[in-house]
Amino acid sequence: MKKLFLIISIMTIFAGAAFAQKADDSKDAIAVVNKMFDMMAAHKPSEIVALHTAEAQLVALNKNKEGKSVIRTFKAEEFSKFFAEKKAEIFEDMYAPKAEITGDFAQVWGRYVFYVNGKISHCGVNAFHLVRTDAGWRIAGAASTMEPQGCTEQEKAMKPPTPTPTKQQ
Repeated sequence: MKKLFLIISIMTIFAGAAFAQKADDSKDAIAVVNKMFDMMAAHKPSEIVALHTAEAQLVALNKNKEGKSVIRTFKAEEFSKFFAEKKAEIFEDMYAPKAEITGDFAQVWGRYVFYVNGKISHCGVNAFHLVRTDAGWRIAGAASTMEPQGCTEQEKAMKPPTPTPTKQQ
């Protein structure tokens, strides 16, 4: 009976440690995605690129005026150039991200609201694939829908946070 208790105790300890690691990994993976949003808002293209793997690919899916799907694909460097010059105050809020971790792979996804000058521009779904590298989690790929008319009533009622000065890094 003592051996059984000892085995169960050891298994519980290891299971708890594994769960804690996955929770930390989830927080860390979500933090990388949020940092990318912060760097977009701060108009820091080199920092955006640094959060991606060298061959990362980003896909944007939206509908044109005729209602047909338009797919645009970018490498991280090309994507980052959209944020090189400040043309407006922007903010992206993936307000309830979910993360799933399997070893050195993370998937972070959720609905988002994108604001331009404090007003909703569009909503949609983001899905990020991250890989663990020696430098930490990096975005290996992403896909997003862009839905100017697709915001839920909850999203339409949301407000962007009060802007705070961006820290210079």
